[in-house]
Amino acid sequence: MTELDDGYRTAAVPAQRMPLQAMVLLSLAAFVTLLTEIMPAGLLSALSRGLGVTQAVGGQFITAFALGALCSALPSTAFTHRMARKRLLLAGLVGFTLVNIGNALVSSFTLALCLRFMAGACGGLVWAMFAGYATRLAPEGQRGRAIALAGSGVTLALVLGAPLSAFIGQMIGWRGAFATLGVLSFILLCWSGAVLPDAPGSQGTVRFSLFGTLRISGILANLTLIFSFVAAHSLLYVYIEPLLVPSGLSSHVDGLLLLFGGGSVGGLVVTGMLIDRHLGPLISVSILIFAAALVVLACGLAHPIPVVLAILIWGVTTGGFAALTQNAMAHIGGNAIDVAQAMATTAWNLAVSSGGLLGGVLLTHGSVVTLPQVAIALLFVGLAASSVDCVPCSASQDPDKFQRVFTCVRRSRRFLMALIPRLAAETMTTVAAMLSARDCISVMA
Repeated sequence: MTELDDGYRTAAVPAQRMPLQAMVLLSLAAFVTLLTEIMPAGLLSALSRGLGVTQAVGGQFITAFALGALCSALPSTAFTHRMARKRLLLAGLVGFTLVNIGNALVSSFTLALCLRFMAGACGGLVWAMFAGYATRLAPEGQRGRAIALAGSGVTLALVLGAPLSAFIGQMIGWRGAFATLGVLSFILLCWSGAVLPDAPGSQGTVRFSLFGTLRISGILANLTLIFSFVAAHSLLYVYIEPLLVPSGLSSHVDGLLLLFGGGSVGGLVVTGMLIDRHLGPLISVSILIFAAALVVLACGLAHPIPVVLAILIWGVTTGGFAALTQNAMAHIGGNAIDVAQAMATTAWNLAVSSGGLLGGVLLTHGSVVTLPQVAIALLFVGLAASSVDCVPCSASQDPDKFQRVFTCVRRSRRFLMALIPRLAAETMTTVAAMLSARDCISVMA
């Protein structure tokens, strides 16, 4: 056993060797968790027909999961933060096994929604302890890499989730797809139970305290960063099909989502290579590049080439974002890491819901052009949060070939921060003008 400075004990690991089998299992757990959440998107038509509801109502399968995760992350952490990590992960996998097989069997939409809420509760439990588990199994100096490796299952699910579920649904039906995911969860449950190393929960005097954790320098800044970035992403991702209409690419949404996923894989690889030495600068780089992609998207919304380029760059920036923010929370949270990660999970799911809701309002009362504009404004909020000194910059400050690049990034960040008031004013003016024009048309009609 090795003792860490933050007051936790970790499972015995070689001093300088990453437990790769454990990281693979955690990665598969992340894959199963996210696939359980997003799989209905690839089965929406068949699922809605099978349960006798419209597609708009069937889409609440995803909403129910997000609501369950939102409601469970903090309470589950409060009651389980002292429990062994392996036991919690296995409990989550048992839940996924039961609810996925249950959704394959039920014929009542109401009961199916209840099962999806329970699945979300299991997801909230897993996400809240996920990063802490990975860091406790990792050797010193490689915690960021451990989070990136374990979190690679998230990127894999984002790339393969919708097309894989659609393919399985076409082959054996939507019930067969849920049953298959239940079987996969059970196999992973048995495998993890047999070989996954354990790690204890909070030790000593560590207590669950929301307000105490919020008072830790940097926690609120990182929660703001997570909410703004994820809300900007969701604002665009949920409504990517209408975003593609002006360029005539809406019929190629599957291929463009695959391109987005490929960019995410590349972004995760780069993040895994640099995260332990350049955490803070990587966060700023991700926001700046995402904002640049949205500028390209907003200016070239009617032209295919800029749209395709923007989607690829957007994917690169989002691929490693979860690993970056989880690692930031691990550095800042110290012995309150489990509470901090639960708060991050809550902020993430709240941002997903808020982004979808905001996008719906903008499309209803405005135009698709406003989506990237508002997303850019949200990113600048995240940029402001990332500029707070308490967001860790790196594990090592030794100069190297990347330092010059990051110096330029910091200078660019200061320049762009000066543009926030102007951008916000222009965005609000555009939205107000569209709302005014819509009201005038309504009066004339």
